[in-house]
Amino acid sequence: MGIIIERKSRMNNRAAVLTISDKGLRGERTDTSGPAVGRMLVEYGWEIIYTCIIPDEMDRIKEALIRCADEMQAALIITTGGTGFSPRDITPEATLAVIEREARGIPEAMRAESMRITPKGCLSRSVAGIRGRSLIINLPGSEKAARENLAAVIEPVRHGIEMLYSEGSADCGAPVADRKADWSASEKDVRQTAVIRAVCVSEKKGERKRPVKCIELVEDWGIQGDAHAGNWHRQVSILGAESVAKLQESMNEILLPGDFAENILAEGVCFYELPVGTKLQIGTAVCEVTQIGKECHQDCEIRKKTGDCVMPREGIFVRVNQSGKAKAGDRIIVL
Repeated sequence: MGIIIERKSRMNNRAAVLTISDKGLRGERTDTSGPAVGRMLVEYGWEIIYTCIIPDEMDRIKEALIRCADEMQAALIITTGGTGFSPRDITPEATLAVIEREARGIPEAMRAESMRITPKGCLSRSVAGIRGRSLIINLPGSEKAARENLAAVIEPVRHGIEMLYSEGSADCGAPVADRKADWSASEKDVRQTAVIRAVCVSEKKGERKRPVKCIELVEDWGIQGDAHAGNWHRQVSILGAESVAKLQESMNEILLPGDFAENILAEGVCFYELPVGTKLQIGTAVCEVTQIGKECHQDCEIRKKTGDCVMPREGIFVRVNQSGKAKAGDRIIVL
């Protein structure tokens, strides 16, 4: 029974942070609330698997919420912005359209905390609710208000999500306490270190990959169940989250993990500057860089979908030298 509880606590530690802001997407305002919320979650032991800035548009917000819950399987999805009285503030309506059950006590507690600070706290229209095994919570767009609201509910939210996962399930993650220790260790590690934001697979080549909870990297083969696995030099592809973020700024499109057919999306290392032959520890596996970039085919479905493909310029490919497993939140260490 103890092992089941331990696995359950690992399973429900994935979080996504979505900033809802027209101006933020256009670059007219710097997003500070999203990163502030992300830092708070990390301090409390959460693994941030995805962040994004989305315009105040109903369909775009709903699409992002559904994909974070259903495809990425984030246990906690936090939105910031779009909760006021402006005609474009529709985050609560988009949230209500995708959730299956409301969690009314959470926004009530947040409004009560805001009311202690300012009478204007009563103007927040934030909602919270459950979709599958994902809890979605709306926070205000102000960094200060977002931090105050999250601080008011972050502890009971953990208990609520544990209840969502109370029947027990397993993945190949690490206990919450271990994750906190790992994050602290990564900050002290003098070697170049990246954090895995998502791991993805596909059944066919030339199509976007879908995020999964965990991948198994097999020596001299690649990722179990992925179309690009095989006895060749491009067994696993890696793309920097920074590369995707740069492209996101110039596109009217929500870019999600796997959209460029990358197996691993990670943040913190400029991968395309690594020399061929560099050894990487990816989760518990060890791999070797075999190629930087690639030629993009003219009929590339990814380029057709996104209008551009960053993989040929800034993606890298590796061969698996030692089998192991990896998941979002694990580290990639340059050896």
